[in-house]
Amino acid sequence: MAKKLNPWAAVGVALLYVLLVLAASFIGYLSPVCWAYYSVLASLLAVGPYYWLAAHWQKFGVGTLLGILVCLFCIATGEAKGFLSRAIFIGFGILSDLARMWMDNGSSKGLSFAYPLLAVGNIGWIIRLWTMPEWYVEGALDEMGESYANGIASLQTPLHLVLVIVLTAAMAVFAIWLAGKTMKKSASLLD
Repeated sequence: MAKKLNPWAAVGVALLYVLLVLAASFIGYLSPVCWAYYSVLASLLAVGPYYWLAAHWQKFGVGTLLGILVCLFCIATGEAKGFLSRAIFIGFGILSDLARMWMDNGSSKGLSFAYPLLAVGNIGWIIRLWTMPEWYVEGALDEMGESYANGIASLQTPLHLVLVIVLTAAMAVFAIWLAGKTMKKSASLLD
C-alpha cells in the first residue's frame, strides 16, 4: 500500500527532475551532436526522480506536472519559444499520464509505458533545430562559432529527428527498467 505523499518531498523531487534535464543539456557544449541528442542523456539522468514521484503519487498528473515544470523553466530561460515547443513538453506529459492511467497508475508496467513518452517530450527544448533551421544555425553561429553551426546544419535532417525520438524512447525504456531494479523501496509501492 502506498504511503501518503509528502508534498514538500514531491516538490523537491520534481525540481530535481527539472535540474537533471537541465544538466543533461550541458552536454551540448561538447558538440552539436551532443546538443541534438541531449534528450537521450536526459532520459537516463532524470529517471530516478520520475520513478520516485510516480511510485509515491499513483494518480494522474505526474507526467503532466513534470512536463509543465520543464516547459516553464524553458520559457523563463527563453528556450521554449513558440507554441510547438510548449505543446511538445506539455502534450507528452499529458500523454505520459494517459498511458500510465490506461496501464494502471499503481503498476510498474504503467511506468514502463509512461516514462518513454515523458522523456520524448523533452525534445520540445530542441524542436526548433528542425522546424526553424535557418534561425537555429544563425543562433549557433552567434553563440558557438562557425564549426558548431555547420555541425548543427548537418543534423537538421528528418532522419536525425526520427533518431532522436527513437533513441530517447529506447534509453527511457532501459532507464525505467533499471530504476525498477535499483530503487527497491519505491518499486515495492507498485504492483
